[in-house]
Amino acid sequence: MPIFKYTAFNRKGKEEKGIVDAQNAAQARRLLKQKALYVKALSEDTEKKDRELFPFLAKILYRVPRRDVGFFARQLGTLLDAGLPLDKSLANIIEQTENQYLKKALIEIRSDVIEGTKLSESMERHPAIFPQLYHNLVSVGERTGTYEQSLIRLAELEEANQAMKSKVTAALFYPLIMLIFLGAIMVFLLAVVMPQIQQMFAQMNAELPLITRVVLAVSDVFSSWKILIPIVVGVGGGFLFKRWQATPDGRMTWEKLMLRTPVIGNLIQKVLLARFSRNLGVMLQSRVQLLNALVVVGKVVDNSVFERDIQTAIERLKEGTKITDAFRDSQIMNLMILGMLSAGEASDRIPEMVLKIADVLEDDVDAAVQKMSSLLEPLMIVALGFMIIVIMAAILMPMYNLTTQIQM
Repeated sequence: MPIFKYTAFNRKGKEEKGIVDAQNAAQARRLLKQKALYVKALSEDTEKKDRELFPFLAKILYRVPRRDVGFFARQLGTLLDAGLPLDKSLANIIEQTENQYLKKALIEIRSDVIEGTKLSESMERHPAIFPQLYHNLVSVGERTGTYEQSLIRLAELEEANQAMKSKVTAALFYPLIMLIFLGAIMVFLLAVVMPQIQQMFAQMNAELPLITRVVLAVSDVFSSWKILIPIVVGVGGGFLFKRWQATPDGRMTWEKLMLRTPVIGNLIQKVLLARFSRNLGVMLQSRVQLLNALVVVGKVVDNSVFERDIQTAIERLKEGTKITDAFRDSQIMNLMILGMLSAGEASDRIPEMVLKIADVLEDDVDAAVQKMSSLLEPLMIVALGFMIIVIMAAILMPMYNLTTQIQM
């Protein structure tokens, strides 16, 4: 069913904008009139066509926050668990959804459901919003009659992922502010203060030591058109780096390098393992077969090194290997994880053990982020102090030499 964008006036004369699904423009106007809205402008929405024609651009323009998707899953699971039919549950959620892009997707999903399409199949038609994980869990829930629980688990999964992301963001926020503050101070000193000092030294015909000449050369770059050179080089280098990183070999090389980087590599490894464990545990708990779950989770981790490890493990599992042996050569898995997987396999409680691993790793990620943040803060302060000392030395040393010469 087509979706129309509208601009209308309500009874109070206030302008409102929104969307409405209808067979045609005439029906859309009638539906809006029933809501006491007087149409000012009405046009068919082009988002669906844009997604088909420009999939990459559409991901940026029509992005739906994961928090909103998780909230939808919890709402739908709760309403279905309360006994409300699927189409009416979707209709209620559509009325309350504020994100227009998610709302359009839900309107299309409801139309599909009314026409007899399964919820999982309809979700699969919106991969930018509902990844393969949703399709698999809801599909299993539909077969077992427990897709309300599957939706609740998906909501909990989104919330856990968002909680971990928020912890990382919050812990790195202060060091980032310090970095910006450091950069602003340095630019001010080099672009504003040093040129004035340079004029003073030129008038005095002072002999400048090496450190002063170096600082003035850097200042000259910041205070003239020469600043365009590092900007152009930086933008060009960034563009070439992105193109290289987009290639399979480039992505693999870069991600291997990041994993080997001290401190950062350890954090990335823990984040990957936490995401892997949480997603795999939820899927296994929802009765998704292990091989199918690993295929989906391999895409969720979004790391080519780990994806290759998971693919290797899948091939070994097909040959009848145990899960701990399947990951024995993994560059990401560590001995602790393999040991816990072995215990879960021995007790036939792999889903519970994998979720326990996720809990442990998420705590480790939190501790690692806090540790990295506590290390970065003093490093930023030391770097700021060192740069200020260098600039002050560049200013004071010529003045000291001039004073000595005058006294002599």
